Amino acid sequence: MCQGRRVKILSTAVSGALCLFLSAIANGQDSSSPATAGGVFAEPFVHVHASALGTPVVHSFNVEPALTGRDLFLSYRYRRGDGIREHEVETELEWAFTRRLGVIFEIPYIFERGDGGEWSDGFGDLAVVPRAMLVERERFMLTAQLEVVAPTGSGGFGGETALAPGVAAWLDLGNWWTLNSQFAIEHIFDEDANEFVFGLGLVKSIGSHGQDCDHEDHEHAGFSGGGLHFHAELTGTVGLSGEESGVAEIEGLVGVSYGIGEGVDVRLGYEFPLTSPRAFDGGVVAGLVVHF
Repeated sequence: MCQGRRVKILSTAVSGALCLFLSAIANGQDSSSPATAGGVFAEPFVHVHASALGTPVVHSFNVEPALTGRDLFLSYRYRRGDGIREHEVETELEWAFTRRLGVIFEIPYIFERGDGGEWSDGFGDLAVVPRAMLVERERFMLTAQLEVVAPTGSGGFGGETALAPGVAAWLDLGNWWTLNSQFAIEHIFDEDANEFVFGLGLVKSIGSHGQDCDHEDHEHAGFSGGGLHFHAELTGTVGLSGEESGVAEIEGLVGVSYGIGEGVDVRLGYEFPLTSPRAFDGGVVAGLVVHF
C-alpha cells in the first residue's frame, strides 16, 4: 500500500473515531449534568475565565483553545525573510452555541513588499472550524474539531482547499502553569498532500485571586480576570505525503498578554523559525482579544 493511501486511511480513521467518540458522549448521560434532551451538549453557554479550581484559562497566540468561547481576535503580524516583508491583519471570531458546541471563523488580509519596493496584497483563505468539547474536568479539557479551509485567497495569497480533523486540549500543570495543545492531520486537496499539524502553548499566569463570579453567563472562580500571562509556544507541520513528505517546518514564539479586566486582552509576541530552510527570519505579532 502506498504511503499516500495509508495517510488518507489514517486521516479518515481519525475523523471517524472522533465522530464515534462524540456520538457516544452525546448519547450518554453525565451524572454531573442536568438531564436535558441534548445531554451535556445542550447546556447553555458560560464564558469561562478559569477552571473549577480557579486556574486561569488563557488563549495562546497560535494554538487553538480547548474551551468554547465568544471572542473576537484582531491580530497584526509582521514577518521578514527571503527578500519579502509581509504584513498580515487577521480577524478571528470564536462563537459558542452552547457550553460545548461552537465554531471558529478566520480570515487574513496580507500585504507584501519585495526588496524592489513593489507591493501586493489580498485576502488569504477562509477557515471555518466547527468544534465540540468532549471532556471537561477540573484540570483537563479536550475538544474535537474539523478545520475546513476554503479557497477564498486573492492575488496569489492562498487559494487552497483543505480539511483538518483534530483535537485541542488544555491541561492544568499546577501553580497557574497551563498547557494548550492541538494536533491534526490536514489533507490539502489541490496538492493531494497530507501533513501532521501540531501546536504546544505553555502559559504562566500572574494575577489576583478573586471571588466567585456572580454573573449567570460567566465563570472565573478564584480568578478575578485580567492579570499578566507569559507565553512560550512551539508550532509546526510535518509532511506525510506529497512533495513535502518528510519535511518539517517548526516555529517558536515568546510573548506576553495582559487582561484588562474581564472584557479585553492585549498581547505582543516574537516569532522565530526553528528549522531550515527557513520560511522567514523573524517576526512580531500583536493583537487584541475582546470577550463577549
